[in-house]
Amino acid sequence: MDFELWFLVIAPLMFAAGWWMRGLDTRQRRQETHGLDRHYFQGLSLLLSDEPDKAIDRFIEVVRLEPETIELHHVLGNLFRRRGQFDRAIRLHNYIANRAELSDKERTLALGELALDFLKAGMYDRAEQAYQTLSQIPESRAEALDALMRIYCTEREWTKAIEVAEQLEREVGRDLHGDITHYYCELAARARKSNDLARAREFVGKAMRINPNSVRAMALSADLALDENNHEEALRHWNDIQRKSPQYLPLIAQKKGDVLADENPEKAVAFLKEVFAQTGSIDVLDAAVKRLIVHQGKEEACAFATEALQRSRSLSAFAVMCQVRQQLNPEDQQTAVLADMTARQAKKLARYQCVHCGFLAHTFAWQCPGCEHWDAFPPLRVEESKKSGGGY
Repeated sequence: MDFELWFLVIAPLMFAAGWWMRGLDTRQRRQETHGLDRHYFQGLSLLLSDEPDKAIDRFIEVVRLEPETIELHHVLGNLFRRRGQFDRAIRLHNYIANRAELSDKERTLALGELALDFLKAGMYDRAEQAYQTLSQIPESRAEALDALMRIYCTEREWTKAIEVAEQLEREVGRDLHGDITHYYCELAARARKSNDLARAREFVGKAMRINPNSVRAMALSADLALDENNHEEALRHWNDIQRKSPQYLPLIAQKKGDVLADENPEKAVAFLKEVFAQTGSIDVLDAAVKRLIVHQGKEEACAFATEALQRSRSLSAFAVMCQVRQQLNPEDQQTAVLADMTARQAKKLARYQCVHCGFLAHTFAWQCPGCEHWDAFPPLRVEESKKSGGGY
């Protein structure tokens, strides 16, 4: 009987004590996480308000209060990278990648972010190592190989770029024959610069086998033929370009005109006039005028330049005409000043523009220095493209 009375007294007390402890634990948890929630939402609000510097401070406090939050570590690391604080991003992503309790998926994600940190920081050797590690993981292999190919292009390691591009073609099914053609052409141009013509021909041959219609490979073949004084072969390659890709004639017209002039100056002048009529290229106009001065005289050259200006009303064409008039009247100071001023202004306007990123360049390039796309520059300058309707 005494036991039953004791039990009836103690049981409600135990229940009340448990209820009180549960409330105490809840209040304590709320106190501990109140700062976490407050800093988190403040950081999110600042990020949405385009104030990343202040958002970083709030997220740092969140990470300090809750060091196990992997997602917030990634957010903070990406913010560091966006702000150019690559050393802090690298330390943070390296810390995540080396945590023992991570799953394989989380570790792969952290390693990918770390590789991107190295890449953005220009640390290509370490980025290469990270992407090589990622390429051994099936889920990230394609993305890692693509990044490696871009790194090798940036570092101009064309042989490695070819190997990786061929792997991507085999394993992923991407069509990279255009890129690989350019890689071989880069190797050929390097060999030609070193006067290793045999090696250069070998690389050009591989490029032509991959892409028989490559304008760059055909133009390089013509240059190699010129190096060996084989004008007949050079003309054959230029004729191939004229037949297959006539829009690229402005890039090779002057060279072909020079070769034609050795045998038949009239034929060279006629060719340059024809190309100018087709393309409206100021470079071709300038080459034609110079040929006319040599073979038919300054008066004939001036007449053609004036006629060309009627067809192509541009500052560049006007500058060419002024140059000829200045040669006709070398004592005329006003003509000399006008020729100099128009030449300076025309040079500022005579630029090629990338169709992908809008990068402007004074000289034609097969790869855009801005976005690194191949075949990104049309063969006409901006001023000429606008007058031809931007057909390229």
